[in-house]
Amino acid sequence: MPTNPSHSHIIKASKHKKFILTLIVTLTAITIPQTFLSLFNYTHRRHMRTLPLSGCQYIQELLGYNHFEHIQEVICIKLEVFDFLFKELRGCRFSDTPYITVEEQLAMFLYTVARNVSNGNIQERFQYSGETISRYFHAVLHTVNTVLVPKYIKLYDDEEIPTAISSNSRFYGFFNDCISILDGTHICAKVPESRHSAFHNKNGFLSQNILGVCDFDDLHFTYVLAGVEDSEYDRKVIEFAFNAKFKVPVGKYYLADTGHALAPWCLMPYRGVRYHLKEWNKSNVQ
Repeated sequence: MPTNPSHSHIIKASKHKKFILTLIVTLTAITIPQTFLSLFNYTHRRHMRTLPLSGCQYIQELLGYNHFEHIQEVICIKLEVFDFLFKELRGCRFSDTPYITVEEQLAMFLYTVARNVSNGNIQERFQYSGETISRYFHAVLHTVNTVLVPKYIKLYDDEEIPTAISSNSRFYGFFNDCISILDGTHICAKVPESRHSAFHNKNGFLSQNILGVCDFDDLHFTYVLAGVEDSEYDRKVIEFAFNAKFKVPVGKYYLADTGHALAPWCLMPYRGVRYHLKEWNKSNVQ
């Protein structure tokens, strides 16, 4: 007996509905236990950055504190130096934003550099996200490198004899063409793991070789070169410096220690010779 087409269609639809219903029941049977299990195992989210004082409140309390030694311990510079840098940033068109003040931007920068702490540590202390910390840190760093460094750290280019030499009979006549003194030092460095071997020093930690030049009169830095691998010798650091626009006026020279090579522009002590500074100080030479 031939099957009614409409009846056949109804049977197929019924089977299709049963299949869908079976699928729903199966998925429900799998999902519901997992849902209840997740409810029993649920752990409340731990709120982050919840210190009583916000970054702004912390800085305002710190700057208003009368214990100047405490201020220096926290931001590693004196209060008057902080005020000076703050005014300089204001002069570079730094301004408060709806979320963070200039004082906070500078304090976060100094706190990071002086204490060598991570972004996470700054987040916890100043109560800001990692992206905000990074953005304002690099903003201050860019201004310091592009505006303040060229303004205050300048190589000696004056033809006059430094006052520290011209006013002292022990030096005048002997060091008239000496303009400054240079030396190197090593400070800690953070570099990618692939470059650890280049920055690994003899004392067992990572550091970079820093070249600094300081004048005689005010002991101000006139040149700084940072970022050179610790494994490089002082003479190699000097080569990097000359490639980075370090220059010496014609006829002038610097004083250096025995780690540097003797050159027309660099005067160093004789190797192996002991200089009896105590006897020299006791002499009648003024």
